[in-house]
Amino acid sequence: MKTALIVIDVQKYFVNEETKNLPQRIGNFIEKSSFDYVLFTQLINSKDSNFVRLLNWNKCFKSPDIDIHPLLLRFITKGNLFQKTSFSIFKSRKLTEFLKKHNITKLLLCGIDTESCILASAFDAFDQGYDVRVLEDLSFSHSGRDFHDAAIKILNKNIQKQKF
Repeated sequence: MKTALIVIDVQKYFVNEETKNLPQRIGNFIEKSSFDYVLFTQLINSKDSNFVRLLNWNKCFKSPDIDIHPLLLRFITKGNLFQKTSFSIFKSRKLTEFLKKHNITKLLLCGIDTESCILASAFDAFDQGYDVRVLEDLSFSHSGRDFHDAAIKILNKNIQKQKF
């Protein structure tokens, strides 16, 4: 059984006063830990997305908004950055194919935003049979603690009952 750490959307647009310490903390964690794989996701919006059509959210179309935070660039390799256009990382076919190809069964999720992309990804991972955990101390919401705490409470009730 292989384990992957998946760092979700730690890109320039989402790093603000609320999340400014996450890139360094995640980088330190990667350096001190050992995983079979460390993977990164990057949200890239498009003009015809539901984000634009239904939510009128017109951000993260191109650089610098979509750029992975500079403190994490040293961990990016040719094959470990996966682009997505939705909340869940499991809408990225390339990522799901990578997980299957490499027999990854355990997922540790961290990054930004706990209440949206991380929550959606955790539920999708659970539904697809992965043993999944959200690393609470390495995740946060760029909208603040209330959103982060609410998402953690939902995750703990529904899919994180046993320890990893």
